[in-house]
Amino acid sequence: MSVPWTGARAACEGVRVRTTLEGAMHGGTFTANWLKEQGVTDVFALSGEHVLPLLDGLADAGIDVIACRHEQAAVLAAEAFARVTGRPGVATVTAGPGVTNAVTGLAVANTSGSPVMLLSGKTSTAKRYTGTFQDMDGVAVVQGVTKYADTVYLTDRLGDYLDRAWRRMVGGRPGAVALELPHDVLKGETAVEPKKVVLPEPPGASPAALASALQLLSESERPIIVAGGGAFWSGAGGALRAFAERARIPVTAVNAARGLIADGEDVSLGPLSEGGFQIMMADVVVLVGTKLDASVTMGGPPLFAGTEKLIQIDIEPTNIGLNRMPDVAIQGDARVVLEQLAEAWDGKPKDAWLAQAKEGGGQLRAAWEAQTAPLEGSPVPPGRMIHEVMTQAGREAILISDGGDIHTWAITRFPAYRPGSLLATHDALGTIGVGVPYALGAKAAAPDRDVVLCIGDGSFGFGAMELETASRYGLPFTAVVATNASYEKIAEAFGGYGERVEDAKDVGPAIRRAIDSGKPAVVNVITQPGVVSPVTEMVGGMMSML
Repeated sequence: MSVPWTGARAACEGVRVRTTLEGAMHGGTFTANWLKEQGVTDVFALSGEHVLPLLDGLADAGIDVIACRHEQAAVLAAEAFARVTGRPGVATVTAGPGVTNAVTGLAVANTSGSPVMLLSGKTSTAKRYTGTFQDMDGVAVVQGVTKYADTVYLTDRLGDYLDRAWRRMVGGRPGAVALELPHDVLKGETAVEPKKVVLPEPPGASPAALASALQLLSESERPIIVAGGGAFWSGAGGALRAFAERARIPVTAVNAARGLIADGEDVSLGPLSEGGFQIMMADVVVLVGTKLDASVTMGGPPLFAGTEKLIQIDIEPTNIGLNRMPDVAIQGDARVVLEQLAEAWDGKPKDAWLAQAKEGGGQLRAAWEAQTAPLEGSPVPPGRMIHEVMTQAGREAILISDGGDIHTWAITRFPAYRPGSLLATHDALGTIGVGVPYALGAKAAAPDRDVVLCIGDGSFGFGAMELETASRYGLPFTAVVATNASYEKIAEAFGGYGERVEDAKDVGPAIRRAIDSGKPAVVNVITQPGVVSPVTEMVGGMMSML
């Protein structure tokens, strides 16, 4: 996996912070030990003077530190780590520009509902607002893109602030949090012992709301479940399957919920590209942990007919009623509510509708496949590139998609067979450039699984330097780049594997060689210009979302 941090020791040997009180520890050690109490095993970082005591503490605590080339990449890698493991991701950066560079990563995590904690450095308290080195109000910078942001001013209060930040991060709808740790606080001493945060049991549905949902579903003829990120973060996979199988209701999934029920399973319709038509036909749509934002066409056409009844289950009250008011609103944890529904269901199973929905989804899947697999030529048709990525990666790989049009090709076709196995530019924020950091974080989270990234050349440029990070830490992944340049040379420069492909028949073998190389790899695929995916053509006309 990764290796313990040694850079702080090497750079500052002889100036490490020492404690003077018996039984005390300095703030950096306390913070590292506190993280270990919460089960944190990996921290993504870009070092700086202000956080050296923390980095030393992480090394002493046995927590692996992956030192990235850019702060945005560190936060995005932490988010990917969280999405693969289902556990919060942690990143640390220095003060000032370290914080400003991390903002987009925090915004992505917060918009996606991913639990990510950023621990940033800060000027010593006594030097605040003196114009000293990297003196800046970091909290003011990140407040708009986090659930919670604060500064710790006393070493003895570190635990209180860390506890509060952790609760805010994972409580309700997860999101990003940030804490500024002044240098004097990290160097200060404390005799307080770090403790594990105890969280309350998640809430379920009220009896009245549960009864209303069950009645609406029992009376329906064509119900469908749309599962979103909230279902993933609540660990609702088993409950979702149990309820869907008992009621025989088809399930389609978006964003982080892909793979909660494996594509191809009895009740699964897979992604929206295969389940979207069934949503348009449904008379009742159950939204589980997903809000009606741009990723689901705001609850309107072309995905929603507008005549269907809505049941919305969400832990976050502000998500309920966004853009459309549901007929039944349930504020509660997705897993708990689905367990309640499964236990209470006594309606007639929807077998006939499930069979019809599955048949329709299969026809759509066959239509998508027809637009990808048989295509030949040079330069390479982008659909063929996607087909070869899927074929060579296999069922156990983690697939990642990033970019513009090549992303819409990929997200239409990429399967998901288990939770956390598909990461993408997936939310309404629409941030490109996440792919390479996602691949880095995913490989750190699952070192025994292949990680394959499909990415456009523009998106690749945002994070290409993290190939050096992957090489340095022995975290190999394969980036298949749709381009008209020679990006494979970058991988070679960092000791990785690179190959250029110009003909469709050569794409699959090149990807296989890259995966088998065991190195960070780039397969540079020269794709046909001017060929756009059907999804891009459809979305291109949806100007109302801009």
